[in-house]
Amino acid sequence: MRDKNFSLKFVLLVGDIFLMYLALLLALAVRYGDFSFWPGPQTRVFLYHFSFISLFWLLFLFILDFYEIPPLKKVFEFFSNLIIFLLLAGAFGVAYFYLRPQPIIAPKTILILDLSIFSFFLCGWRYVFSRILKLQNFKEKIVLIGSLVEFKDLSSDLLNQNGYEMVASFDPNSSLDVSKLKEIIEKEKVNSVVFALNSQRNEDLVKQIFSNLPLKLNFISFPSFYESVAKKVPLEAIDEFWFLENLSRSEKRIDEILKRGFDILFSFVGLLITAVLFPFIALAIKINSPGPVFYSQKRVGKDRKVFTLYKFRTMKEDLNRDKELWREKDPGQITRVGNFLRRIHLDEFPQFWSILKGDLSFVGPRPEWVELAKIFEKEIPFYSQRYLVRPGFTGWAQLNFPPSTSVEEAKEKFQYDLYYIKNRSFFLDLGIILKTIRIIFR
Repeated sequence: MRDKNFSLKFVLLVGDIFLMYLALLLALAVRYGDFSFWPGPQTRVFLYHFSFISLFWLLFLFILDFYEIPPLKKVFEFFSNLIIFLLLAGAFGVAYFYLRPQPIIAPKTILILDLSIFSFFLCGWRYVFSRILKLQNFKEKIVLIGSLVEFKDLSSDLLNQNGYEMVASFDPNSSLDVSKLKEIIEKEKVNSVVFALNSQRNEDLVKQIFSNLPLKLNFISFPSFYESVAKKVPLEAIDEFWFLENLSRSEKRIDEILKRGFDILFSFVGLLITAVLFPFIALAIKINSPGPVFYSQKRVGKDRKVFTLYKFRTMKEDLNRDKELWREKDPGQITRVGNFLRRIHLDEFPQFWSILKGDLSFVGPRPEWVELAKIFEKEIPFYSQRYLVRPGFTGWAQLNFPPSTSVEEAKEKFQYDLYYIKNRSFFLDLGIILKTIRIIFR
């Protein structure tokens, strides 16, 4: 189903590119009263420059979730994001055309017309695409075989969002009629069967299922299905062999080189911005509350290396802070300046120094305080696997789960970390960074 979703997103993208060029040609036709659409010298100049800014417009569309399937799942959010896109696209267009040392063209009217026409096309294209999806019913029908406890997190909404329709579920702990299972599969034209069965404990049942069901079915293990749908790894369904199979592989050298190069380049840029803002931030922190400008804490990094993480202080100074495991749970400790810094994530900027040194990366699991890490290592199975990679400024778990305030929440968040560690790549990192930017600008 992931391949199908990718294909649908690709169709959306191709349609957007086509409509961007069509909108530009119509804007030129309206502006100059020439509807021949023949690309003369002036039209070619516009096509050249607008092709460049269109790349950034497509990036803005991605950041603002315009390639989610289905595309009109939340209509209010769609139009809110459309307004943000128009502001970002317009601002970038103005900056590109009017802030150059020697402007080549000044297409004020063309830019407004182009954006107006394209936004109309964008709404129409998303509506038509949604109607086609609904009429064609692209959902993949599945049957779940396993205990209800294992499937408890797979809600109907989560399955629908990922393009699946659950036709039936069978719990082997009560009873499972294989003939009835076969009848449902044939009647409902089921595509896939998801197994959450222990092949040793349920050996006879597994043999019955495989001997009676058609082999053309797609049989999927529960951990694989859960990972593809929930985008996390279920701790209850994995063992040591899973880790040997999925996490002990050698690192992808090219991805690691790209990742480190990206970290060095953009952490340096971030440090330059931090240096410019530092006097103003430091003064505001000092005026607002007594205490140091920076907050520091020992965190655990890759290969269990302990390092000092720095942030701009956003909470009232407390000498007992290192004795309170869940200190951030009390919002009354956050200062007014600290609240502002957190809202726009300026408090995180000193971490660029840790990224430049190599203690952190832009993307990875959250670096935990050493005292919490000791507890998590005792209470959460396989927790030490987090230390296979550098911790991150942002990450897959940070995007999908709020800061944990208990061991149970940390366990839930760890499942997202395992998903990232297993599937990590430069392009996954890039997607996480873009989604982080989207959250910051909301």
